[in-house]
Amino acid sequence: MRHPPPAKGPWRVLILDPDPADPKWVLASVASPRDVRPASSTARDVDDATAAWVIATSGLHDLALIALPSALCWRLDERP
Repeated sequence: MRHPPPAKGPWRVLILDPDPADPKWVLASVASPRDVRPASSTARDVDDATAAWVIATSGLHDLALIALPSALCWRLDERP
């Protein structure tokens, strides 16, 4: 995906966390290009460089990254 998305403005993403104990929908906006980092198509885990980027951009210093292995995500675009 590129920034900004085709419809201009921030990226909006809809995330489904289908955890059987606590399923939830999450609607999020990504407003800044600095909040998007390239990943390889084979990435399945957070590497050290990405963890350092998350710490630098999130303001969290004692970071715990919790995997959501079954999460699904959609980008929301305005229809032309």
